[in-house]
Amino acid sequence: MDIFKIEKRLAGALSLVPRVVFYKTTDSTNLRAREYARENPKGRTPTVFIADGQTAGRGRRGRSFESPAGSGLYLSFLLYPKSKGADATAITAYSAVKLAEALEECAPLSAGIKWVNDIIVGGRKIAGILAEAEMSSEGEIGCIVVGMGINVYKNALSDELSSIATSVEEETGERISREELAAELIIRFLSRCYDFTVEDILPEYRRRSTLIGEEITVHATSGEEYPARAVGIDSDLSLRVQTHGGEEKSLISATVSVRKK
Repeated sequence: MDIFKIEKRLAGALSLVPRVVFYKTTDSTNLRAREYARENPKGRTPTVFIADGQTAGRGRRGRSFESPAGSGLYLSFLLYPKSKGADATAITAYSAVKLAEALEECAPLSAGIKWVNDIIVGGRKIAGILAEAEMSSEGEIGCIVVGMGINVYKNALSDELSSIATSVEEETGERISREELAAELIIRFLSRCYDFTVEDILPEYRRRSTLIGEEITVHATSGEEYPARAVGIDSDLSLRVQTHGGEEKSLISATVSVRKK
């Protein structure tokens, strides 16, 4: 990956060009971003951490994210929100919309969003998002790290994952430029990341939802699992479901999986 191509594109499109840190291989760009934030507590400049490969890529709830070198795009944004009440759920939804838009700009595909943080193409996962907040000594959000992992080329996936995951190349037959995708994503993400509202992104987030109307299994944080039907996304970005008993619930932090027909 040619980091200079990315920086050149950013310089021509952004008034405030972020600092870009590149790794040939690292454990996790999210970990590197969080470490940088702790070492530079007074820093306020948005910074992007990009890796050609990761040895310990992570998803939600500690799941691993395969990140072989030369196969995907792995990057993390380090943000310093202006509001002390910054919402990691809202920034995840915003990130999903911008990532879906960037993918469609760079490749002939249609990207959907599986609540809350997966990008879906053709019924399979093509990218994932992990937003993590770093708390200040006063107990407030000091910064937010938003990590994204995108499967770009076919060899980004192991045989074990090929049934549930896909890549840009597999879906389109094209080997798109990772540098072009990185620049497009960074430009779109930074355009409104500090001043968007939930109302700004909610219509597009709902439109791209791959869950509405689907029969799903809810995996609650308590460990409980139950079947339900996804019926909508509420104004606070929670997923509204209807259990088989007819009860409606709004899910904030659960994990859901689509039940096979």
